[in-house]
Amino acid sequence: MTSHRQDSDMTRRRFIQTTAFAVGASALSPFAAEEKSRIFEVHRPGVINKETNRPDAAGTQEMLDRVMQAFTGEKSRRDQWAAFVTPKDVVGLKVNGLGGPQMCTKHELIRAVIQGLLDVGVPENNIIVWENNEGHMKAIGLDMNTGKTGFRVYHSGSDVAGHDEKETTFPAGSTHLSKILTEQTTVMINMPILKDHAIAGSTLSLKNISHGITDNPGKHHANGCDPFIAEINALEAVQAKHRLIIMDALRGCFDGGPGYKGDEFACNWESILVSTDRVAMDTLCTERIEARRKEKGLPTLAEAQRPVRYLATAEKLGLGNFQKDKIEHKVISG
Repeated sequence: MTSHRQDSDMTRRRFIQTTAFAVGASALSPFAAEEKSRIFEVHRPGVINKETNRPDAAGTQEMLDRVMQAFTGEKSRRDQWAAFVTPKDVVGLKVNGLGGPQMCTKHELIRAVIQGLLDVGVPENNIIVWENNEGHMKAIGLDMNTGKTGFRVYHSGSDVAGHDEKETTFPAGSTHLSKILTEQTTVMINMPILKDHAIAGSTLSLKNISHGITDNPGKHHANGCDPFIAEINALEAVQAKHRLIIMDALRGCFDGGPGYKGDEFACNWESILVSTDRVAMDTLCTERIEARRKEKGLPTLAEAQRPVRYLATAEKLGLGNFQKDKIEHKVISG
């Protein structure tokens, strides 16, 4: 009886703690969730060179300009980006290089985003392209730069960065957050890649943050990374700075992720998607992974023993919309 009572008390305390955490998280940022989530996608067949597996740089810039115009309703590039940043901001571009050079955020797309920030008036040296460790950052293909000129490129383990000395706690655990997020930037733009994941089922905008800004991501993989993905994204430090998702769906993968398993599991989706809603974005992109797996005769993610659990949890925490009737998806030609 004592053991049962203790378990019940622990469950009750966890419920109260998580509920309070969710209420606080959902109230933090106007960019966290909307009543009707909008996702705009630009698609350009042929933008990926089949010999090099790289996107055309000029074509990528044109695609980004078109989707940003459609998403914001603004004609000029300056006004498009002014909806999310100001010239006074220090902007962190959280990219993803875990999959290596063949399966990472494309530097062609990163440079296109940087051009938008420059047009707003953000000083070039106030732009930081970053990842959590050196190997992932180098995979992107940009030269490291910690100097006082040019846009900066480095990782959380760099001498100029590091992780917070103070531990950050959340209902399911604790971590130390990257100082690039907590101390060095005022705004975060999330630049994930569309790919599946061997444990979580999919690794997209939410996981690019949860496991890419912490010093102990290995401890956050139990139960398909649920509720770790959602709870870390709901932290005040993330919510206050999150602004925009630029999903690299130019070339990703539908199996073998988060690394690169081979060309047979890669996919040239040849798209760029934009939204402010991480949950809606990841819901749509997970469906795209499932659809390609079905085309290839592969089992669903759930059948493969890696169901995507974290999306429903993220919605419960007020991070965005998981229900299809609350997601508006528009595709334009690139």
